[in-house]
Amino acid sequence: MDKYILCLANSYKHGGRCIAGVEVELKNGSLSIVKSQYGIPLWIRPISHSAAGEVPMSDARGIDVLSVVKVRGVSYAGNGSHSEDYYYQSLESVQSLNPSDSFLKEYTDSWHTTIFGNRGRALTPEAFDNGDYSVMLIRTEKAEVYLDTRYEPKPRIKFVHNGNIYDFPITDPVFLDRLHYNNSLYHPDYGTLYIVVSLGVVHDGWHSKLAATIITPAISGIKETITVQNSRPAQIINTNSPRINVVSNNISSSRPSSSFQKTTADSIKERHSTITPVQYTSPRTNYSQSQRPSNTSNNGGCYIATSIYGSYDCPEVWTLRRFRDYTLSKTYMGLLFIKLYYAISPKLIKWFGEYSTFRHIFKPILDIFVNILKNKGYKSTPYKDI
Repeated sequence: MDKYILCLANSYKHGGRCIAGVEVELKNGSLSIVKSQYGIPLWIRPISHSAAGEVPMSDARGIDVLSVVKVRGVSYAGNGSHSEDYYYQSLESVQSLNPSDSFLKEYTDSWHTTIFGNRGRALTPEAFDNGDYSVMLIRTEKAEVYLDTRYEPKPRIKFVHNGNIYDFPITDPVFLDRLHYNNSLYHPDYGTLYIVVSLGVVHDGWHSKLAATIITPAISGIKETITVQNSRPAQIINTNSPRINVVSNNISSSRPSSSFQKTTADSIKERHSTITPVQYTSPRTNYSQSQRPSNTSNNGGCYIATSIYGSYDCPEVWTLRRFRDYTLSKTYMGLLFIKLYYAISPKLIKWFGEYSTFRHIFKPILDIFVNILKNKGYKSTPYKDI
């Protein structure tokens, strides 16, 4: 089965991408949102079979925020609060939109009066486990973007939603790049902004709430329809009423509109009972044939890193390439290492690259080394080889 989504989140994740969007139906070029009977837009997060579920960079090429994406060969993989997860066979960017405020407003979550069940910056693991969603789109006005300098400098966004004040770190890679080159973007009183809020992995006993994407609605050059053929028929979604279980300061509430909701296993099973499992051709690798990194050697370098992180153009490999060009290539021993690396690594990839054990052994080592390089000042922004 294939599905369409309007991509609303596309961030970096473990050398790949974390892509998510609201499911849509296509009819005569117009998009209609797939919602539950309570008006909650249904999200889809395509994931791979790797440990972290990241989408390889090769699969994410051409996909941007506000792209309409065809997700081919979906198979439901949701569990608990990650109810949005789907395995997939391939991703295809159809066209991109430039939508207005009124268009985006229809994609917001108007059911929940608080963000993930409380008014704080984070959730306890217990509250997270009791939920059944981990991403939502909200609309806000007069938000403030500022640089938090209390510890390590970190861009944050402060805003009001349903009368509550929130303050989240910004993880949107595109917006962070704009902030890096334009300090004037740090200011209060933004106009209408849409924020995709997601839940981060547990850290120090908490799941942080993150501003994963920041979207400014278009006021000119508006594009809200696409040209497609063979659009599939409308899908009727009927979910049971969500069961409420809020864990916040040891207070339990049964108010539906303010909960971090939990649906029954039967309703989840009913919702996805028509989805056919994806078949994979090799048990030795975490990727399907369509998901395997296709660019294991670009410009003749970084074979192992490219194989492990899925692309020659991703933050971790950009950092390693800078280290190669700025440091290793400046010394005799460094040049010797580069020569040996280029001689040996293609054979290692050929012999062992398809085995998941290869990635599990080398990725933690590379992650540590990349973090050391970042702490020494090597950037992880896009880079062209010297």
